Order: sequence, then structure tokens, then C-alpha cells
Amino acid sequence: MSKTISLQIDGKKIFAEHGVTILEAARQNGINIPTLCFHPRLEPLGHCRICIVEVQGLERPVTACDNPVTDGMVVTTSTPEMEAMRSATLELALGTHPYKDCLTCVRTGTCELQDNAYSYQVSLPDQLDRDIPAEKDSSSSYIVRDEEKCILCGRCIQICRTGPGCFVYEMIGKGVNTRVVPYRDGREVSMEEAGCIFCGQCVDVCPVAALTENGREEGGREWELDTYPGFCIDCSLGCFLERKVYDDKLIKVTVPVEGDKAGWLCRKGKFGYFEHEAIQQVSEDNIEKAAEAIKKVKDKYGSEKIAITAAGQLSIEENFLLQKMAREIIGTVNLDLGAEEAWIRAYTGMLEQTGLELEGPNPAALAAAGCVIVLGAGLSESHPVADMAIKRAGRFGDAAIIRSGKKEENDTSWNEINFNLAPGEETVLIESLLRVMRGEDIEQVAGDSGLEQDKLVKTKELIKMPDCYMVVCPDYFAAADSEKITELLEFAQEVNLSGKGYSKMMLLSAFSNAAGSLVAGGTPYYGPGLNTLNGSKAVNREGLAKAVEQGEIKALLSFGAPPEAVNTDQLECLVLLGNNENAVPQNGFKFAAQPIESKEGLFADYIGRIRLNQAALVPEGGINEDWRLIIDLANKLGAKWQYQTLENVREELEELIAE
Repeated sequence: MSKTISLQIDGKKIFAEHGVTILEAARQNGINIPTLCFHPRLEPLGHCRICIVEVQGLERPVTACDNPVTDGMVVTTSTPEMEAMRSATLELALGTHPYKDCLTCVRTGTCELQDNAYSYQVSLPDQLDRDIPAEKDSSSSYIVRDEEKCILCGRCIQICRTGPGCFVYEMIGKGVNTRVVPYRDGREVSMEEAGCIFCGQCVDVCPVAALTENGREEGGREWELDTYPGFCIDCSLGCFLERKVYDDKLIKVTVPVEGDKAGWLCRKGKFGYFEHEAIQQVSEDNIEKAAEAIKKVKDKYGSEKIAITAAGQLSIEENFLLQKMAREIIGTVNLDLGAEEAWIRAYTGMLEQTGLELEGPNPAALAAAGCVIVLGAGLSESHPVADMAIKRAGRFGDAAIIRSGKKEENDTSWNEINFNLAPGEETVLIESLLRVMRGEDIEQVAGDSGLEQDKLVKTKELIKMPDCYMVVCPDYFAAADSEKITELLEFAQEVNLSGKGYSKMMLLSAFSNAAGSLVAGGTPYYGPGLNTLNGSKAVNREGLAKAVEQGEIKALLSFGAPPEAVNTDQLECLVLLGNNENAVPQNGFKFAAQPIESKEGLFADYIGRIRLNQAALVPEGGINEDWRLIIDLANKLGAKWQYQTLENVREELEELIAE
């Protein structure tokens, strides 16, 4: 438990937790201290010295952002001398900043330099001559750099190093000609050459308009943008985000200000909207023809010859409607709306250990961990934000990173243990650690498993740490059977990674909204609300390719791309719903996808926490939304659904869950 101390700021007695900074203590108590280089998601820099305060007993002012409070401390935030120092600092910054552009700058009204200059009524200085590029660098597809506006705060440098760990930016030059540029091997290079992964974190922390999203100038000023809270569906982590819209056009995507310190976005979450295609009009005639084709297969072979899949882009409400259509209208249990069988076993097994009110680790917890076990590989591709957090823990927090496989590319963790197991062999590590934790001789275990004894010894001690977490990658679930999942859950309980009311495991599916699909009933094994069903005879995603090959499945409705292994040419009917990637199949129909930016609905993150995705864009011309498309198709198949709003769907689902 943190110790609470008392102190005085500007004559006001306040209380604060031991270890917080003067700035944090002040802001928690409604006392304003100006800042410029400080950002709440970064470690304090102390560069700009705008936040200087006087502390009784010290000869000189100190920066409030990086000096901790002490019991009995007496702080003064404003004196004529300090105000003069702040004004002088701001005046110097304005001398190298093109303040005449403020009238046309997209950040006017939300620019931190502008705000401070206004607050202190700084006299505008003459612009200093500088030998830096005057033209903006728009060579990147995602980020525009305007060096003239850079105030050398250092935020972009720090976030790039502590977040993704790419070390893209470097400060070069001297005096007024100091610049922040992409730098690699002793020379200025392009963003790509410097190793940028375009997560956009540097853009989000820039206090001025030195870094902006490509195309940002097409929108209004920051305070003119409408904000819509949303959900990222590019992986199962399920990052919460905000979409900014101006004049019915999506301008930028960012993270909520009040979010977790490590709650950043990756390139897909930040800039993926540039890559989405527009939805197309869905004609009633095509829906009717698709329904007739499905009925034909059902009449000829029976409903058990029809399967329905989805690939993770549907909301909880849409998953619920789709499974209802499958079970009640078509009459099939061959249903897999985006959750691997092994992941389902692990997730539901973990819930049995923890209880339904589950709180699991978020990226911020991983970034501050003392030890992280990574089971499986490919995390940098499948779940970049989780990967950033783990690498940050190992790079700056001295955390021990234990990987079942090899060291990840660009991983600079110094305290890392790699067991170099190939994909599919991770269970060897779990079995060995279980034996070791249960008291078996380590030398014998090492001999049986082929694992290095010294690594097992170190791992045994590290996983006892209270801030140890485990991340299980999607490729682990791709190769795991029920026995391996049982061992995984036993191990988690054995080493206190899960228990009543808590979990220190991050179980990552290959599908977005996997937990949402599960609670909506989008699996053969569970109905809505995790009501257990007998799905042993059902064909799920894993068995679909073989079932199609053997003629056990004759028709497939796939929301998103069908499973890769399925030979769709062997089907008599293929209906592709919400798919922009494939051409219209000869044996079926295709209905284009509704982008997540225009979709309203509930989504769940990897641990089952649910958030509403608000539609930031309104489809034009009466284009069908996905949930309405599902209803229209179901009604053409014989249903008599009367849902008028998504709220009607939610209410029905909530009633089923409550039963």
C-alpha cells in the first residue's frame, strides 16, 4: 500500500502518494503548473523548464515534472522571478517557431506553445534566421514532418525509444539550427530507412504541428473535429480509440487522453482507415438470390450441409444475429464466427479459475512488469501494441523476458531467456516447468525435455515474482489440443498466474472480438451468454476444409474471407458477406464490407471488456449496414424478424444472458 504524505503548494495543504511528482500532486489537487515538454504518457523530460517551482529550503527553482514530493514539502508555483523565467523561455521558443502561420495552422486553439504564450502574454520576438528545410516532408504515406514548427521538446524522440523501441529520431546540429530528424548510421535518412513502423505515437505526443497525419490539412482545426469513441478490430487485443471527423470525413485516429499510459495504437489502428474501401450498395434482388441458393442446398442435402463462418470484424450484436440465423432459421450448428477452439478452451477454463468478473493485464501492466513469459512467436506481427509493451519492459524496466521461441527482431532486452522452441513445441516448456514447480529434479527434467538446465533454474525463480505475467500468442492456440490447454491452465494456477478474481495471463486469439463472438453464441460449443451446448458433432473452422473436401459441407456463408485451407470451388454455394478481398465467386454471391468507421455496435477486448464502437461516418445512399444485411438475409430465408434498431438486438441478447 502506498504511503500518503502531506505538503503545501501555494499555501494550500494537500495530500499525495509518496513518490509522485510535484506536478502530479498539484494537478491532482486542482493546482495548475504550466508545462511544454511534459506529456502524461511519457516519463518526465525536464527539458523546457516551464514547470519550475520554488521549494522551501532549496536555493534554486526545480522542475515540477521530475521532482518527487516529500513529507512536509512547501512549494510555491508562481513568483515574479519565475514568471519572468517562463516568459523568457517561451519567447526563445517563439523566436524559432513560425508563429505567423498560427492563423492557418491546424493546431491553432490546441497548440501547447500557443496556449502558454497566450497565458503569459509573451511579446512576439523577431524570427531568428535558421538553416533548416522550409518545405514540409510529405514523403511518408502516413506522417508529415514540418521542421520549422519543431520546438525541440524531445517528446517524439522519447516515445519512439520507449514505446516501439525504434530509435527513429535524433537531434542534430547546434544552436538555433538544431533539428530533430530521422537518423540512422550517422546520417539523415527517410522515415522508412530509419526503421519507422508508423505507429503514429510521435504524432500523438507532438505539442505543436511539427508532426501531423498525412492528409490532416484536409480537415478543420482540432477543436472543430467531432470525436467518436471506437474500437480497433485489427487484432484481438481490442484497443480503445477515438476517431476524429470533420465535414463527414475521417481525419485522424488517436487514443483517448484518459487511457492507459501504454495504451497506444499500431500502424493498422492509427492509419488503417486509409486502406479501407467504401461499402457498396446491396440490392434486395441479390439478397433474395443468395437466400434461394442456400434454400436449394438445404432442401437437397439438409441443413447440416451448411456452415457459417466469420473472421472477427462483426460486432457482438451482429454475431448474435448471425448465430440466431444459423441455429433457428437455417437449422445448422456448423458455426464459427471467429474464435479458435483451443483459445475458447483456454479462455473459458481461465474464467472457471478466476470467476466471470475478470481483470487481466493490460499493455501498461506488461510495460511495468518484472517478468513476462511469452508463449509462442510472431507477436510483433499479430499484436504489435502488446509486443511494444513487452519490449519496453525489457529495455527500460530491466524486466526478464522469457520466450518459448527465439529472440524477436529488433528486441534490445538485455535480460532475456530464449528456449528456442519451434512453433507447436511450446508445450515442452510448460510441461517441464510444471514438473520443476512440483519438485522434480531439474537435471532430470532438462535431460528429458532437451531444455537447458540453467535456463530452467533461472525461469523457476523468475516466475515467482509478484509482477510476472504470461502472454500466449495466437500461433500457440493454432497448434494446441485440449491436453495442452489443460496443462497451460494447470501451470497458470500452479505459479499464481490466475486465481479467484484475477488473471495475469493475456490469451490472444487470431481473431478480433473473439470474446465478443463467444458471449454472443458464435461457436458450436456455447450459446449466447456462455450457455454450454453439445457441439461435438459440429463442423468448426478447423475442420471445415476437410468437411468441404469430403462433401460434408455443400454451402458456406462466410463473413469475411473464408478459411484459407478451404477449396471453395468444391462448394455448390458460397455467399461472401462483408468481403472486399475476393472476386465474386462463380458458385455464389458477394456483398462488400462495411468499414468499422461506419459501424455501430459492441465489441470486446481480449479479456472480455466491452466497449461501444460509435459510427463516425454515415453510409451514403441508403447502403445496408452489416446488421441489417444479416436481418434481410434471414427474412428472405423465412424469418420474421422485426428488429428496428440495434438496441432491440442488445435487449434480446441481454435477456438471454440474464437467464
